[in-house]
Formats: sequence, C-alpha cells, structure tokens
Amino acid sequence: MDQRYLAWPFFDTFHRRFARDFGQWAESELQHFEADEGADGKAAREIFLRLGTGKWLDNSIPGSPGAGGDKHDLRTLCLMREILGYRSAIADVAFSEPWLAIMPIALFASEQVKRELIPAYLRGEMLPAFALSEPGAGSDVASIEAQALLDGDHYVIHGRKMWTSNSGLADNYVVFARTGEGPDAHGISAFLVDARLPGITLEQRLAVLSPHTVGTLHFDHVHVPADRLIGAPGQGFKIAMAVLELFRPTVGAATLGMARRAMDEAIARSLKRVAFKKPLCEHQLIQEKLADMAVKVDASALLVYRAAWMHDVGEPHLSREAAIAKLYATEASQEVIDQALQIFGGLGVLKGMAVERLYRHVRAFRIFDGTSEIQKLIIAKDMLRDQNLNIRTIERL
Repeated sequence: MDQRYLAWPFFDTFHRRFARDFGQWAESELQHFEADEGADGKAAREIFLRLGTGKWLDNSIPGSPGAGGDKHDLRTLCLMREILGYRSAIADVAFSEPWLAIMPIALFASEQVKRELIPAYLRGEMLPAFALSEPGAGSDVASIEAQALLDGDHYVIHGRKMWTSNSGLADNYVVFARTGEGPDAHGISAFLVDARLPGITLEQRLAVLSPHTVGTLHFDHVHVPADRLIGAPGQGFKIAMAVLELFRPTVGAATLGMARRAMDEAIARSLKRVAFKKPLCEHQLIQEKLADMAVKVDASALLVYRAAWMHDVGEPHLSREAAIAKLYATEASQEVIDQALQIFGGLGVLKGMAVERLYRHVRAFRIFDGTSEIQKLIIAKDMLRDQNLNIRTIERL
C-alpha cells in the first residue's frame, strides 16, 4: 500500500509511525481473512479479538491508553479504517461496527458504565452493536417507533431494529427508543441493553450483496435498568448524530482503502496482461482509467484527512466537512473499483477475485451511515446557514 501521502501536513510523527506499524500488523495478521466472506460473524469475532490482543483498540476511543488521554484522534481512526479497507473489507467491518457502538458509551455514558464495559471492549472481549435504524426509519431517524417506557427503576423497551450489525452476536446493544419528552427527534433516548436480557430475539439475518452480519431484532418488553440510560432522557437523537458525524470521515477512509487496493490490482493487471501484442498499460485508454483512479484516490484522501485534522485541532463545527468526506470518498471509490474491474475484463467478475469482492463490498457505503443524498442535504443546509449569517452580519453593518 502506497503511503507517500503520509508526508502531507495533516499528519504528525505519531500518525506516520502508527500507519507503518499497523499496516505491517494487518498484512501479517489479516491475510487469510481476505477470502473469508462468511456472514456468521466468526471471522469478525476473531478479527476483533486480534485487534484487542494486539492493543490496536487502545487507539480507538478517548481516554484509552493509546488515544492520548482524553483527546480523540480521528486521524488515527481514519488510518485504521483505510488500512483495514485495503487489506480486508471484513476486517474493516469487524473494527468499525463495534467502534460505532462504543462511542455513545465512551462519550455520553455514566462513569460506572464506562468502567464496566470499556476495558473489556479494549481487550476485544466485549462486542457492542449500534441499534438505530428500523424497518420504517432509516435516513429519517426522527421517525423511529420503538418505545421505552419508564416503569419504576426500569425502562421497558418494545419495538424492532433493522440493519443492526452483529445482530445476534453482540454482547450489548446501544438501542435508541422513543421516551416521549417531545415530538419527533426531541423524544428519543439511548440505552445500553445487555444482549442476554429476556425478550430480545433475532428475527432475521439479512442476506445482503456482500455477506455481513446485519439483521432485524425484536425487543419484546425488555426490562432495562434505568441506570443503563446513556446521557439524559430525550438526548438520543443528539447522541446518534454526534457519533455519526465522527463516524463519517472514517467511512470515507474505509472506502479510500478499498479504492487504493483496486487501483493497485488494476496497475498490476495492466502490467502483466497483453492485448493486441502489447501490455494493457501501453494502451492510452487504460492509462486514462489509471489516471482517473489516481485523481479520485488523492482527492478522497485530501477530503477525508482534512475533516479528521479539523476535528483533531479542535474545530467546533465539522458537519459539512464530514459529510463532504463521506459523500465524495464513497462515490469516488465506487467509480475507481468499477474501472479496475473493467481493466480485468472477464476475470473481474469471477467470484473470488479481489476486484469482484471490492465491487460488492463498496456499494453499501453509499447507503449505510447516511446516504449520499442525506450528505448532500447536510452540506447544502450548512452552506445556506453560513450564507444567511453572512447576510445578517452585512445588514447590521
């Protein structure tokens, strides 16, 4: 994996050293997971445990040993996902989905809950899952219907959650449910739910384009202790949006890694394959495709690491840059991988080829964790808000 971009000013010495060491570890430890695409979760569990025993999860959350005290270094998270995406898409899922679920706990849960769960997470022994979407509420999070009613010292949760990664495999679920403090987004709260509690059923494991441990969960009057509430009542929507905003640049980083892998595969193929009495790389149309790939990969990297750098240096407003990073990188990676597959010709659609796997894996990233269309709305609203503020300032002058 070409890492010359680490010389960019977005990175510090720590990031360059981390990328080198983690890249070497991933190449050594994750090679045999490349072709393992089982949706049963066994590979994901094993990879997650390896990340824990290798101490790499220590870099994933604020306050953990490798994260620089209370500082949350988003550039390190993006580097991890890029390297994992390059090496093994399953490994990226194994890391990223538990990380998405631990973040509400790390940022908003009580100190007691943090002390109880975070050490086990860092060892790779406690697998959490993020249960937000529902059959009728995906992009429109404010429309979730799951209910959580306070009954003495417990909340009683009832409803369905769909598209939950590690469904039926997780040890704990971060569940978002309606508690009624207000209408729409104002009446949603977040809860830490032990997966062993009675009333939790895996209704269906969903067979998606690229095998993945997503499923539909049914919560049938699940009694959750009141002290498992994450944050304050009615703050669930804000918690979900805050975590997803942090997550989006890392999504772009994962697809960036996949695009880099596809580009490298395409270059290698173009050098070896002979057509019309000369290597593919000597055909100008192939050179055009390779050049387009390089531009899209570099542009994606610039946008992803700009957003991560802005977070790490303390910029208070990140929503536009995070949305731009996810939008561009996920869309561009799809195009890069498609062109790489085209260079492979018939071999590109042969099951088991790296570009074939990447082609299936990358498609979902334009939908999950905020669709491309939602990212465009976020960007446009931020632009309009800034322009409106500028106009008001000028009018006051």
